[in-house]
Amino acid sequence: MGIKCGRWPRSPRPRCITTKTSPSKKNKKIQNDEDAWYTVGIVKGTTFTVQNYISDTNVDLSNLSLDNLPNLSGLPVTPLEHGTAYKFRIAAINSCGRGEFSEESAFKTCLPGFPGAPSAIKISKSVEGAHLSWEPPQVAAEGIFEYSVYLAVRSNTQPKEAAKSQLAFVRVYCGKANTCVVPAASLGSAHVDSSTKPAIIFRIAARNDKGYGPATQVRTRKRKSRLLAVLMSARCQFLCGNRGIVRASSKYPV
Repeated sequence: MGIKCGRWPRSPRPRCITTKTSPSKKNKKIQNDEDAWYTVGIVKGTTFTVQNYISDTNVDLSNLSLDNLPNLSGLPVTPLEHGTAYKFRIAAINSCGRGEFSEESAFKTCLPGFPGAPSAIKISKSVEGAHLSWEPPQVAAEGIFEYSVYLAVRSNTQPKEAAKSQLAFVRVYCGKANTCVVPAASLGSAHVDSSTKPAIIFRIAARNDKGYGPATQVRTRKRKSRLLAVLMSARCQFLCGNRGIVRASSKYPV
């Protein structure tokens, strides 16, 4: 069992990968385990399969550089567990030191017999809304007969401080094809996550005869791009309806 980290820009320079997991019933020694990051490793290349992480949370990564890379081979490791949610982040290292870590990416390992999480998710603008496509999971892919796509939506009942960890999701697609179009009307009610750079959030999961496997979560950043022009237009339509009084405009051309 392992999690394969996605591709990042080509470079021979090492990357530092860390992970964190939610508190386990088996281990309550760390009170704030959700805030504890564990070192996965220092690797070269553009892909890496994560099978375990270093058990000690006190590995010093503050003074990393190409001339100062620690030997992590002798440290005790903890294997990834089935059906457990993990978050990953990656930082590049050069002769000047370690750069900032990337945004967190969330993954959940699958249970035996259940499908893995879809991968290689691509999102682009279409006339109807947002076009999503993805690759089947690498685990138990032959028995998949259904996919579901979920969109994080606004919720007025949740406090602002709980918005990041307790998002409300609605299903916007269910079918066998590994591609779909989320209509502009659905995007109009999307939650815009502003924890880092403003983005909307999708989750995609696969189903076989055992049931649904873990979902892959992906954030679509709010850039000067065409996709957010669709979102802004959809929100205007959602609020104003068909009254013919839409006068709002966007600096992002459709």
